[in-house]
Amino acid sequence: MSDLRYWLWLAQSGVSPRIARRCLRAAGGVKELFLADPRSLSGVEGIRASDVHALARKDISQAEAIERSCRDAGVSILCLGDSAYPDRLRSIEDPPLVIYVKGKLPPVDDRLCIGVVGTRKATDYGKETAGRIARELADKGGVIVTGLAEGVDSAAAKGALEAGGTVIAVLGTGVDVVYPAWNTQLQERVSRYGALMSEYPPGSAAARYSFPRRNRIISGLCLGVAVVQAPVRSGALITAAHAQEQGRDVFVVPGAVDDPGFQGSNALIRDGAQLIRGGDDILEEYSFRYPELLRRSAQRKAQTPEDPTKEAIDKAGSVGYSSLSEQLESLTEPELKAVEVLARGERFKDELIRMSGLSAQSVMAALTMLQLKGYVREENGRYRLLVRYTEHHAV
Repeated sequence: MSDLRYWLWLAQSGVSPRIARRCLRAAGGVKELFLADPRSLSGVEGIRASDVHALARKDISQAEAIERSCRDAGVSILCLGDSAYPDRLRSIEDPPLVIYVKGKLPPVDDRLCIGVVGTRKATDYGKETAGRIARELADKGGVIVTGLAEGVDSAAAKGALEAGGTVIAVLGTGVDVVYPAWNTQLQERVSRYGALMSEYPPGSAAARYSFPRRNRIISGLCLGVAVVQAPVRSGALITAAHAQEQGRDVFVVPGAVDDPGFQGSNALIRDGAQLIRGGDDILEEYSFRYPELLRRSAQRKAQTPEDPTKEAIDKAGSVGYSSLSEQLESLTEPELKAVEVLARGERFKDELIRMSGLSAQSVMAALTMLQLKGYVREENGRYRLLVRYTEHHAV
């Protein structure tokens, strides 16, 4: 019998990956663990009576059934002991014993893999920002890792695919189960141009515990995790916590201080996470390790002729000189709308909301980002534009 069935037996035994790993070391291998008398493992740190009882069951029929179903469905199986198993994931404290893959898993250990996560109830601003960050990373060769949930996760996957990039979607179900149901097309695209991954065998339905559990895999595959819009109670914060425990970087897109949808995100920044405005901020963090990722961007900037639309910023020293056309290209739709309104004069927040036609949340998020970029300043409750803006540039 191949070792694969022993790994599948162990993964389905109900013993946690952390305890199973200790048992493997004590027994000397997965086959040896299968053949061992479980009572000989009583000295393993943390092992419980229920674990010993589970390891005493030597029935491999379920393992054989899983192996057949994966073969029929074209699903690959990677075991913790396989050379193809990503070392980056293997290095975490509780890596999955078995991972199921549908599609083509990129060489994770050689690539800049960045997790992009956030709330399922994302605003338009949150989804637009997630898509933009993923596009910017994927355009320069980064791999986007996400959970493919509604909201930020799906927006990030779409953005990366639009840029012709690679996406790894870590699911809380089997790789053949679409959840949520309306995500069928996106899930198929990810499996075609990247990979669907899960520690649960094909046919596994969504369970309450499975989604928080999969978050450690998202961070484990990555060098860093970008959190885009997370309220206080958000699975994205679980992913960020795993990332910190695993020694990964945590990046955060800020939001308006009075927006509940960003309270979790802003708290991460307060506690030391790195504030980012876009994908380039993340790329710069890894330029020493992946210089080729930034080369394309640097060459493009060097080849760009002097822009005749360069305008001085009103406030000397705040931003210096900036190309108006480049500014407009870098802004989101809500940010552009806020700039258009502010070009007519200083405004209070309520005036901006009324004149822009945007929601209060979108306006406050746009103003926050415009202030961070140095394009807008708030004084005594009024917001003013620091960039000269002419009518023919209106959007």
